[in-house]
This record gives sequence, C-alpha cells and structure tokens, in this order.
Amino acid sequence: MMRSKKLLVVGLMFLSAGISAIGCQDKEKVVSSKDLPDLRQQTLPYVTIENTKVRSGPGSEFRAIAEIAPNAKVNVVGRDGDWVLIVSKKGNAPGFIELAAIKASDGSVKETLNPQAEGKYEAVAEITVRSGPGLHYPVVARIAKGTQLHVVEEENGWLKVESKRGNEPGYVEASFTKPASE
Repeated sequence: MMRSKKLLVVGLMFLSAGISAIGCQDKEKVVSSKDLPDLRQQTLPYVTIENTKVRSGPGSEFRAIAEIAPNAKVNVVGRDGDWVLIVSKKGNAPGFIELAAIKASDGSVKETLNPQAEGKYEAVAEITVRSGPGLHYPVVARIAKGTQLHVVEEENGWLKVESKRGNEPGYVEASFTKPASE
C-alpha cells in the first residue's frame, strides 16, 4: 500500500512536470533585427514652446544631456507619463523632454539655431570635438577641462566651435560647456 502511494506520487510528479514543460514552450515568434521598426520613420513632428532640457530618462532626476531652444522641431516617438522620447535625425543621442514643453507641429517649422549660443564658453569636463553635430561623427580633437571655446552657432545641443590654431571648425556637446565668465 505504501509502495503504491509512492508510485502514485512519483507518477503525478512526472505528469505535472510534463504538463508544465508543454505549457512553458516558447510560442513567441523569433523576430529578425531586419523586421524591427525603424523609430526614425515612426516619428511625429512637434515644436518646443520653451527652452527645455533633454534628459537621459523620463524625469527631472535624470541627467540633462542637451538643451533645446524654443521653436525647435523635435521628433517624438513615444511617451512615458509626462515625458516624451525624442530621436534625432542627425545622430544625436535620444532623450526625454517634458510633454508640457512641446506642441504639435504641421511640419512647417524649421529647426532654428540658437543665436544666444554664440560667444565665449568654457569646457566643464574633458570633451571631444567631432567633425559634425552628433555622436556618429569622427572625433577630430580633445579639449581639456577649463579650456576657453569660441562658439559660432548651436545645433540641437551641439556647439560649433572655431579653432584658435586655424583648424576646421568642430562640434562639442553643449552639456559639457558653460558660458565663460568674462
């Protein structure tokens, strides 16, 4: 009698394990990376209504990675609470801005340069100078913390700087600079 109970328990355990294995089989289709949607093609045009910081995550507790001037076109791909995820078509890192800082656009607004960005700036950390306004551009120089920079324009969180030595102009991330105190 005891032996038959043990066999019954063991048999039920095997049956249970078998049913669990069948139920846990991965029924999801494996998706190729080629089949994933391109977020840059799924963007919605918006325009900033005020000076706004781009953050690394959806909240003010996340690090600011750039700043966008008013009336700048932004490409929104999604929303997380009161924050929207924006992507750059120029190679800048994606980031989050507050939903209250944007309004829908009909696409007629062009991205504007920030005229207040011109002038003397100072590097607040060791930074790299790139050949264009984005992380995908090659590094052309490195600048030490405290170096004075001559900025000629701003483009989507990147400052175009002129070289003191006559080299081609380059771009630095605006978040690693501050206006120089004269």
